[in-house]
Order: sequence, then structure tokens, then C-alpha cells
Amino acid sequence: MSQEPTVEVAGLLAKLAEAERQAERGELNPAEVPGLVRAQRIVRELADWPVEADSDR
Repeated sequence: MSQEPTVEVAGLLAKLAEAERQAERGELNPAEVPGLVRAQRIVRELADWPVEADSDR
């Protein structure tokens, strides 16, 4: 039986959302915004969380 690493989904999503806000404010590379948004959707899908929560983007 293999052990898979786990992460706290809510914490990961919060970090991704904060990075997205920083990029939108110009504190990080703005070209990263689409990738950060996509990463949030992927995490939600893998965790079986509602993706609709990101639908306003």
C-alpha cells in the first residue's frame, strides 16, 4: 500500500487565490493569473469540491 501525500484543500485554494490577487495588483507576473485560476479549478475538481465557486472568473 503506497502512501500519497495529502494537502489541505482549503489552505491550498487560499494560497492560490492570494497569489492571483497579487498578480492582479502587479506584485507578481500578471501573465500568471490564468494559470492560477486554472490551478484552483483543478484542485477543486480533484477534491470533488464545487467548481461553480470559481465560475465568476
